[in-house]
Amino acid sequence: MTDPESNREQRVAELRRHWLSHAAAAFDLMFHSDHQADLVTFDQREGRAGEAVDDLKAWLVQQHVAIDPAALDPDQPVHCPRCGKPAKRVERPDKPLFERRLRGLCGEVALKRAKWRCATCRVAFFPSGPETPAGR
Repeated sequence: MTDPESNREQRVAELRRHWLSHAAAAFDLMFHSDHQADLVTFDQREGRAGEAVDDLKAWLVQQHVAIDPAALDPDQPVHCPRCGKPAKRVERPDKPLFERRLRGLCGEVALKRAKWRCATCRVAFFPSGPETPAGR
């Protein structure tokens, strides 16, 4: 039996292993003897630590966005945010999701979502999560 919750738990466990590996690599860039010649001044040390933190932060956000249920289930019923009528998915389910690159505090992150269109309002949109009734 493979329910969505157990799949998510397995994916999170896999991400934890990758995270620990990623964090270990960042630690090695700071403390491994091969890199000490590059870290003499305080500014160099602070810069390297800042780069490592930024990289780890972007990685965490990217992975969290990637396992978002709204991104993983593009076939869920969707309604227009303006009029509330049912919308139709633009691309076929076998096609890759549209990718949008966002620049946030953590850096650049790729957000993948299905594109939907309302025939009534003639508007295209990318749902970002659970729906709320139109006009709210």
